[in-house]
Amino acid sequence: MTIKNPHTIYIRESYSDKIKAVFSSTTSKETEEVNLKRIKSSDDYNTYSCTGDYKKYDRVMFIGDDTDKSMVLVFNKYISGYHLEAGSSEGNIGIPFVYDKKEENAKYETVSLKYNKDKEKNIFIYTPNGYDKNDKNKKYSVIYMCDGQNLFDKLSTDKGCWNVAESVNSMMKNSDNNCIVVGIDNGDGNRDNELTPNIGEIREDQKSLGDFENGTGKEFSDFVVNTVMKYINKNYNTYTDKEHTAVCGSSSGGLEAFYIGMEHSDKFSSIGALSPAFLLFNENTWNKYLKNLDFKGNYPLLYMYNGDGDELESMLLTDTKNMIKYLENINYPKDKIIFKEYKKACHNEHFWRSIFPEFLYYTFNK
Repeated sequence: MTIKNPHTIYIRESYSDKIKAVFSSTTSKETEEVNLKRIKSSDDYNTYSCTGDYKKYDRVMFIGDDTDKSMVLVFNKYISGYHLEAGSSEGNIGIPFVYDKKEENAKYETVSLKYNKDKEKNIFIYTPNGYDKNDKNKKYSVIYMCDGQNLFDKLSTDKGCWNVAESVNSMMKNSDNNCIVVGIDNGDGNRDNELTPNIGEIREDQKSLGDFENGTGKEFSDFVVNTVMKYINKNYNTYTDKEHTAVCGSSSGGLEAFYIGMEHSDKFSSIGALSPAFLLFNENTWNKYLKNLDFKGNYPLLYMYNGDGDELESMLLTDTKNMIKYLENINYPKDKIIFKEYKKACHNEHFWRSIFPEFLYYTFNK
């Protein structure tokens, strides 16, 4: 059978002699099973490959001969491959990797910048393999991310990290897109407050869950735009226009990324709001806030994602669907709103890592 839009994906795993891929589409719901071909073996793992239609399918799951399954993973033309490891109740997790490239721990620079009168805040700057600070002719897009401390180090949390570096390197191998990732730290115990914009009264049923009232999200946003972005554009080989600049985060970080992008729609062309904490505010607060925004024709692409695999994700899912309605009320362009639901996804890094390559795909295919 001829595949119209072929893309080859590689899988590494250590426990199956045979493995198959189940491709699926979140829109058409079509599925297709394909047997993988073993192309390499070692004492540590086997490497397999198969080809799928990246315009027909956007998800893939792998099943070994002992019936072990992987999580449902993103499939697109930016994905080089996944290393399957045990680690999730929903199936073996997939760690992005670049086939036939030596794997290394992500190397990034840590810089401390003045945050307010009383303290400084760390930012973590990942430059991909091949970045040359002396090559001023080669420019890089930039993604600014909340929860910077969970992006690169594999032991960041008990659920690992986002493996952002691996996803970016995979994208760069399969496209002409070059990208730097800048993570902003919020791991000093004040996360809830820092990543909550003060746009109105916190919902009564949410007040007991964290320090959200009188949030300092505006201060965090100003820090990103007025301090971090200026530092990055001055010291790194970056594009400085809106079209090559994105912001992304998860949970409270997804809420803050949404707020940053909405407040500065002239500076960001893409927003990634993964499992965003929209539930902190009620419908009236959101409608009032959104109606007072002046986009001046600048509407960032908004990629939103939610799961339904635990109680918190289910709550957040409801309010993300409500946010789509609120945006429709202000005539936000429908073609600028991307929403993806992952039924069994839980509120942790396993799933944010698995979906991040899709955010890259939409961001760099605008």
